[in-house]
Amino acid sequence: MYTIKHYPSFAELPQDCTWLHDCGFFYRPQWFEILQRSLFADTDTLRVYAVADAGSGRTLLLAALRHTVLDSAATGADTLAALSHPENFAETPLLFHPAASDRQGLLIALFRHLQATPLGNGRGRCDALRLWPLADGAELEQALVSALQQAGFRCQRYANSYNRYEATAGLDYAAYFAARSANLRYSVRRRQRALEKTGQLKLELYTTPEQLQQALSDYIAVSMTSWKRPETMFNKEIQDMMRLAAELGCLRLGILRLGEQAAAVQFWLFDRGVAHCVRLAYREEYKPLAVGVVLTNFMIAHALDRDRAASIDFGFGVEDYKGGWMKQARDYYGVMAFNPATAAGNYHAARNILGQRLKRGVKTLLRTAGLRK
Repeated sequence: MYTIKHYPSFAELPQDCTWLHDCGFFYRPQWFEILQRSLFADTDTLRVYAVADAGSGRTLLLAALRHTVLDSAATGADTLAALSHPENFAETPLLFHPAASDRQGLLIALFRHLQATPLGNGRGRCDALRLWPLADGAELEQALVSALQQAGFRCQRYANSYNRYEATAGLDYAAYFAARSANLRYSVRRRQRALEKTGQLKLELYTTPEQLQQALSDYIAVSMTSWKRPETMFNKEIQDMMRLAAELGCLRLGILRLGEQAAAVQFWLFDRGVAHCVRLAYREEYKPLAVGVVLTNFMIAHALDRDRAASIDFGFGVEDYKGGWMKQARDYYGVMAFNPATAAGNYHAARNILGQRLKRGVKTLLRTAGLRK
C-alpha cells in the first residue's frame, strides 16, 4: 500500500515534495538546517523519511528525523529523534500532504518500517524514537501514540513544555484589549501616556532584510544591557532565524526608542496566521518606565490589526506576566518509543518505563508508611 524511503538531505527528496514549502516557516528545509547546525551534535545525521502511495508514487508523509547515539534517555542506542526546537514553535515534524486522507495508516506504515528495517552503514534497526513536541490532547498526539503502539513500540510520554497563547481569529486589537484585566488596561494606558508626554517616544517595526541589517545592532545593544542572558538573545541560531524570517517576509522586529536611544526590543515572527513572540528585552535603566509593556502592546496591536493573526503564541515558559496578555495555556509533551525487537530497545524500555513505575511505587509505599510527605 505504501513505499518508504529515507534521504540524507532535503535536496534529494523526490520532485513531488514541493508542497513541503507550503507547510510554514518551522517546517522549511532552511529552518531544519538551522536546527541541525545550532542545537545538535556534529555526529547526528539527518534522515528524511518519505512515505509514498505505492500505486501513484505520490509522497504523502515526510518525517524530518536525525540519527543520534547521544539521546539522554537511551545513551549509546541508535535513536531516531524529531528535528525539533525545544521552544515548541511547532509540533513534531511529521508533515502530511494536503491530499493525505489515511494519516493513521501512513504513521503505522512509517513506524513499522522504522521498527523492522536496518538503518544501514553497518547499523541494525533503530532502538528508540523520540518524537516531540506534541500539544496535549491534540489530534496528532493521539494518532501518533496509537500508531506507535500498533507498530509494536513501547511508549513513554513525558512533559516537554508549557505554553501561553490565545486564539484571536476575527478579533481586532480593540476587542482584544477590552477583554484584558482592568489592571493591565490601566497600566498600558498610563505608561504609554507618560512616555508620549516626553515627546521622545518612537515605536518602530522592521520586517525586511535591509531593515534587519539596520536594526540588528540596536537589538544586540539592548540585549546586552537587559536582565536576559545575552547568549539566549542573539546567538547564531537566533540571528540565523531572524535573517531567514526577513527573507521569507515573516520578520516582525519591534523597537521602542526614547529619542535616539533604543530602550526595548522584541523579535516576533508571523507565519501562517500565527504571531510568535520569540524574544524580548529592555534596558534595565528603563524598567521603571515599563517600556516592555508598551512595546508588547504595540506588537500585539500590529499582529491583530495589520497581520490579522488568528492566534498569538507567547512561547514556552510559566512567567506570570504572560497570563495577563494571553488567556489560554497548553502543555506540550514528548514521546519516547522503544523497539522491543532490539536488545538495546528492550534494555532502555525497562530502564525508563519500568524504572519510572518502580520509583512511583516506592514513593507511594513511603508515603503510606509515613516516611515521606
